[in-house]
Formats: sequence, structure tokens, C-alpha cells
Amino acid sequence: MNVDPPAKIAILGAGPIGLETALYARYLGYKVALYEKGNRPAASVRDWGHVQLFTPFAMNASPLGVAALQAQDTNYQPPFADECLTGDAFCDRYLDPLATSDLLADGLQLNSQVRSIGRPLHRKVEAVGSPERSEEGFRILLINSEGREEIDSADIVIDCSGTFGNSNPVGQGGVPAIGEKTASKEIEQGLPDIFSSERETYAGKHTLVIGSGYSAATNVTRLAELAKREPGTRITWLTRKSERELPIQRIPGDTLADRDSLAQEANQLAIEESPATWLTTQGIHAIEFDRDAGGFAVTLAEDDTPPIKADRIIANVGFRPDTSPYGELQVHQCYASEGPMKLAAALLRDKSQNDGHVDCLKQASCGPESLITTEPNFYVLGAKSYGRNSQFLMRTGLEQIRDLFTIIRGREDLDLYATMPKIA
Repeated sequence: MNVDPPAKIAILGAGPIGLETALYARYLGYKVALYEKGNRPAASVRDWGHVQLFTPFAMNASPLGVAALQAQDTNYQPPFADECLTGDAFCDRYLDPLATSDLLADGLQLNSQVRSIGRPLHRKVEAVGSPERSEEGFRILLINSEGREEIDSADIVIDCSGTFGNSNPVGQGGVPAIGEKTASKEIEQGLPDIFSSERETYAGKHTLVIGSGYSAATNVTRLAELAKREPGTRITWLTRKSERELPIQRIPGDTLADRDSLAQEANQLAIEESPATWLTTQGIHAIEFDRDAGGFAVTLAEDDTPPIKADRIIANVGFRPDTSPYGELQVHQCYASEGPMKLAAALLRDKSQNDGHVDCLKQASCGPESLITTEPNFYVLGAKSYGRNSQFLMRTGLEQIRDLFTIIRGREDLDLYATMPKIA
């Protein structure tokens, strides 16, 4: 729906997509409030900052962002287009300068978490599908940087808060295993810095890695490398039973060389004699954590399998969106992915037309119409827009931003990226 500047846009999450969305909005003359629950921009990227991205800089940054930084500082030198940066380098060399630029600094609110979004005059069950809801803006409850609740308002809300940190359960069928919630603080769900700051946590220990994606592969290969230097370091790699002969499904003709190399290395560890033992299961039934001994006993769904004893658990089983902040809005969500329905339907169509698998490199934004939700002027961009679908790329998020503002500004031909020099 067309909303002219200088209307106010509230953006949730100051990660890569949130920052880029805010920048696009500011260029068009909108007021922006950018809420980040962390104590620094792109806090979630910093959580895996030691890990190198598979994709090059040109796929993760916009020409608008680079142009803005060069306009503010003539000495600014962006990374080369083909550089595959670590998360920390991506923040240091691009995201942090963008967040502190003149266009974004005033609107960025760190340590600010949005708790609830609604309409001032209408509850969720009222004015269903009525244009009246779009005429009153949004009421936003947040916890500010001083730890106090406050109310803000906006004409448009764009949720770019992502899914990182809101992990799926490891239990069978997606139901938390017995004892999983009790032990949750002891279970790592990300990409620990195994070679540096968290080396002592894993050196000489037995770690159970759960998952069959690239995060699990990263942790398994790093732990195996650590085992070469630290005697007694062992890995049990647990994946769900499937028709796969290997834990990681390689992409035919993968153009991301580092991604394919990781898959090959991890798969080789699973089948050869190595510090890593690969097991498959129908699911995890229970997790018991012995606080005194500092270890786990993990019971599998199979009755004839003894519990797995481990010192540490890394659960890389994917993430899901936290939709609770907009529980009072009329947002139609996919029953499978929990993403906004129009986009979820488009993604499911792509998947069904490609035999159940779509290389994320071959995906693009599904067009402006797919971003429209059933709540007027409320949108979800970035990884959260994909729900539980893990195929999202930052490049797709940049395309979403471009598409979304053709709707917000009411101009089908609007494309600020096309007016900027390409990243070289």
C-alpha cells in the first residue's frame, strides 16, 4: 500500500537486512526507527563472526550501502566483490560503518527489544480485512536500553529480526526431548569458536553434534581438526535416518567452492576412520544432564540403542521464527513453515517444481506481491520471511527490499540499486 514520506517506518532487527532496509527507507525520505535487541549492530552475525561466509561480498552488500559509505568518507574502501569474508570482517568493514553512518545512526536503538505490535484502536479479532486497520498506524511495546517498557508508534512495520537464536528442539518429531528444556542452557546451538575462545570447552572432550546441515558440518570438521592437536577429542555425529548414503547432501555443480568442499570433507569424516563417528536415528527421546559430572546421557528413540554419553552437545537442527511480537496482528502464516503465507506458498511451489530441492543460489525474490501480508503495512523480510525454510540468502533479502519499496512508495519502476555503481 502506497505510503508517502516522511511517514515513519519501524524496523525490527539491525542485522544485514534490517540495516539495508533502513538505508533504503532513509534515501527515500522516510523516518526510521531501527530496533536491535543486541548491544551492537548485527549482533547475531557477531555470534558466528569467526566463520567465513560461503558467498562473496557482492552477494551480501548493496551498491546503495557502498555508495552511502563512500559519500560519507572518501577514503572508505569496501571489500572486493569476490571476497568471502568472515562474519566479523563483514561487520567491521561494512555493517558497522553502515550502522554508524549519518543516515542510520540517529534511528538505531540498541538494546531495544520489541515485545508486541498492535493497532491502537483495533484488536486482532476486529475490523477483519478492513481498510480501517491501515488508517491508524501501529502501537509498539518495547523494552528500551534502560530496561524499561515504553510505547512507540509507526505508520509501517518491517520485521527483519531473523531466526538465529530461536532454535528448533532436538526431540523426535520436533517435540522437545524429555529433559531438553531443563538442559537447554548447557546445549550449544550455534557455531562455537572451537579453535580460539572456546577451545578448552571442547579440547579432549567427547562432543555430540546433532544435525545434517552446513552448520553441523562446520562444527564436525573443526572438531576433527582440533582432535589432531588435542588427544582425547572425540565426536559423535548424529543425523536423522533417511535415504541418504552420506550426512550432507551435496549440490550438483555447486558454484560455491567452499560450500562444496565443506560437504565433501564432512562426508569423508563420516565414512572413514576418524575422530568422528556418524550415527543415524529416528529421533532423540531424552536428554539427561548431570550437573555435578558436567556430562550428558542422550537416549535415542530406538529401544535397543544404549544412551550416548557426551561431555558437550552442539545442536544444529535449524531455527524457527518467533512470531509472538505480532500475535495481535492479522498475519496469515503458513501452516508448515510459519512464514507469511503468500511468500511461503511461492517458495513451496518452487520446491515442488524442482523435485523437492532448490539450490538457494537459484532462488530470487518472488516479487512484490509475495511480500504483502494480510495486515496492511506490516511486512516480514530476510531469513524470518522464509520461516523454517533454511534456503535464504542475503542477496535474496536485498531483492526483497527493492521489491517492497515499489509497494510502499507506489512506484513499480523504483530501483535505487540500479542507479548506483555495481560493487567491483
